[in-house]
Amino acid sequence: MKPMDASMDGDDTMKNAIRHSPLSIVLTDPRIEDNPITYVNTAFETLTLFSRSYAIGRNCRFLQGPETDTQHVGRIRDGLESEKEFEVTLTNYRADGSAFRNQLLVAPIHGEDGELTAFFGLQREVPGGAEAAGEEDSIGLLRELQHRVKNHLAMIVSMIRLQARQEVTEDSLKAISRRIEALSVLYDELLSGGSEGTSEEIAAGAYLSRIASVISSLEPRGAVRVNVECDEVSLPVDQAARLGLLLSEFLTNALEHAFEGRSAGSVEVRFARRDEGGVRLIVEDDGNGLPEGSNWPFSAASIEAQRDRAEHHEGALDTTGENGKPGVGGSIVQALTQSLEADLSVERLEQGTRVTVEL
Repeated sequence: MKPMDASMDGDDTMKNAIRHSPLSIVLTDPRIEDNPITYVNTAFETLTLFSRSYAIGRNCRFLQGPETDTQHVGRIRDGLESEKEFEVTLTNYRADGSAFRNQLLVAPIHGEDGELTAFFGLQREVPGGAEAAGEEDSIGLLRELQHRVKNHLAMIVSMIRLQARQEVTEDSLKAISRRIEALSVLYDELLSGGSEGTSEEIAAGAYLSRIASVISSLEPRGAVRVNVECDEVSLPVDQAARLGLLLSEFLTNALEHAFEGRSAGSVEVRFARRDEGGVRLIVEDDGNGLPEGSNWPFSAASIEAQRDRAEHHEGALDTTGENGKPGVGGSIVQALTQSLEADLSVERLEQGTRVTVEL
């Protein structure tokens, strides 16, 4: 695969990186008055023409207009009050005043204690007539995908909603955005035919290649080359989703920390079958190497401890780690590796670092 250049202009990067994804993703926080939006992805901006900065902090009703059916609005209200998954197709409006048919699927996200922490919404424009025959098929697929990934989303949604409650650092917001965009690539890969015959499996090599491309474009650094070599291997959707999130963490960690003080470097991403069975994912850089005494990610706190720290932190919250300690990324890596029952190794090389996951 052709190497990717990780350098892009900062403002254009966030707007253009996920333009290929057709699914708009919205997160809201029902624990805050009026259930405001706490996150939208780039596809939301493309679909609605409303900016991320405009949407965050507002209730989704700003998308309604003269031809929005009040019965459909009532179904949304009842669905949210029920705290159960629901779907509806309604007329919404873009920022330029044009109307579009919006196929909406909303699912509640609960914490480990059962408390409702967020609503996760998928939006997709429906072309032409309203309730077309193919619409039920597509909403059925969206519903299935929703079930498959919302457990992964629940792991980080408690961190996402913090941006509506307290000040967080710019790097923390970028990390939040990247994790959700990685999930949006999974949706897109499945909906665009990346799954093999059914939605039970996905072409994991193609999916991981796209994750690498997205993460590279989101990091406006210097001339760091990202080379990707992924075998054509099909995996169950759940496993592929976890590997995609792991690759997102590994690659971002390398791009952000491995090349400080340097103008160039390279990162190798390799995904292949193992001779003894299973698969192997390797992310290797030729950067500065891990700091002396670092035990990333094994010394990271648990997800629960990170959540507690975030809830009680004073001042601007840095979820990427402080004073050399692993941040939320290290905690997520630990949790994902354990959930996969995979082996994780981190090696110091003569120049750089190699991270390996064997499943």
